[in-house]
Amino acid sequence: MRGNFFYKRLGNKVSVERKKKRLSQEKLAFLSAIDRTYLARIEEGKANPTIKVLGKLSRALQMRIYQLVEEV
Repeated sequence: MRGNFFYKRLGNKVSVERKKKRLSQEKLAFLSAIDRTYLARIEEGKANPTIKVLGKLSRALQMRIYQLVEEV
């Protein structure tokens, strides 16, 4: 149960950062080279992204991985 809470907070952080950059899910998914539906699942807290995917997302959001997960 605790893991699900982590994924929900991580997803929320990705969503907030994406919106700060004024990116759609489709655009962020394209920049990250991941599927848009997978990004949607990450933002909903329903996916367990690998460190590789987190790296792709953080690069597309122009931040470091630790910044993406530090408040999570």
